[in-house]
Amino acid sequence: MKRIFTFAIALMSFFAIASAANVTFNVTVPFDATKPTTHMTYECWIVGNFNGWNNNLNKLTKVDDTHYTITLDDSTWGLDNGVQVTTANLQYKYCSGGGDWAYVEKYANGDEMKANRAYALGVTNTHSTDGVVDDTSVPGTNGNDVVLRWATTFNPNVEPVPMNVTIDVLTPAGTIECYIVGTFNSWAGPTAPVDSVKMVKIATNTDGTVIFEKTIFTADANKLAYHFCSGPDWSYEQKTPTGDYKYPEVNPVVTEWKKIYDPSKLGTIVVNVTVPAGTPEVWAVGSFQGWSMDNAVACTKNTDGTFTFTVNFTGGFEYKLFNKKDASWGFHAVDALGVAIPNTLVEYPANAVSNVTVVAWKQNLSAVPVVQAANNVIYSLNSTIVVEGVNAEVGVFDIAGRSIQTQKMTGTFTSKALNSGLYIIRVDGATRKVAVK
Repeated sequence: MKRIFTFAIALMSFFAIASAANVTFNVTVPFDATKPTTHMTYECWIVGNFNGWNNNLNKLTKVDDTHYTITLDDSTWGLDNGVQVTTANLQYKYCSGGGDWAYVEKYANGDEMKANRAYALGVTNTHSTDGVVDDTSVPGTNGNDVVLRWATTFNPNVEPVPMNVTIDVLTPAGTIECYIVGTFNSWAGPTAPVDSVKMVKIATNTDGTVIFEKTIFTADANKLAYHFCSGPDWSYEQKTPTGDYKYPEVNPVVTEWKKIYDPSKLGTIVVNVTVPAGTPEVWAVGSFQGWSMDNAVACTKNTDGTFTFTVNFTGGFEYKLFNKKDASWGFHAVDALGVAIPNTLVEYPANAVSNVTVVAWKQNLSAVPVVQAANNVIYSLNSTIVVEGVNAEVGVFDIAGRSIQTQKMTGTFTSKALNSGLYIIRVDGATRKVAVK
């Protein structure tokens, strides 16, 4: 009897151990000796909301040159914004080395991934905004993943090389200023102290292109990657080429900016935000403050229930709105169908005063209503939008939430002539998307 009891206890202990460590990740990694900077793998690490996004905690076991594996005990996973992390809400990424985001995975073309990986049964991690598998896809499902490229390959056989690096960049004609950002300043962005990122203009060529120069210090030249902006804001970053430059490349060429910064054309932009009733707070995050949720700008609540934030000495910027300052970035504005509103671009002086309306929030705080779909008869006619059965008020907004037309009335509403595109109609508190062709 004692032997049977002991065996039963041991058996239960075995199953308890087996069931605790129950989430396995198998990943295929790049291994191409002809591309040692981005396509070789010596180590593989996993980081996510399960470990507080600490990229120096969980190292995978090498199976062979192109395969690594790890099994994690999900009973040890913590909270993400007060919610227990499980496979249902798990988010993660892989790195080629521990302790530095310079080693994070990228798309095959070198661009930043559009989203974290998700661990969900039957869901493929395409990471493309339209859900279609394309050349920027990152395949994987249920922890069986494929890394297509590293930002930088960690090589444990190479010692860190601290050094000063002088970089000359050729920029498009018309460029007035140039800023450099990268691993050397932890991607602090062009909003970092000017002396650390602003480059010196050294020549203008006969074709109008401009050369800028800057000497920077990097603690490790092996993982030095960098990028350029034409002004002190991420909205001015390079458009072509995409991706980052890497040491030992020290004479890069930028062929196109998203836009060119002109310090002589700066002013104040005021953004007024109409929000769903009951919204207690609104926060703005954007290129004007380095896209930092930690430094999110608290919008001022007005007596009429709207909110306002102001940016001084700017030529323009991109931004997103949130109803909570939260590290998950999960409390953002959404449209009538619950889809995230894309970055909103405002420029001075065209948008010196910008009025936008938030239809709903992705996650609602107490007393904030959820999205209500309008049941009115709504249709497009001769480049206008017609709304029947209005009881109190109707509004027309562009897809970013900027107000185009509002009217207090009853009966049938006909908008002014509109350009082709998608619009949001808000009628008596409910909303719907309408296309004008």
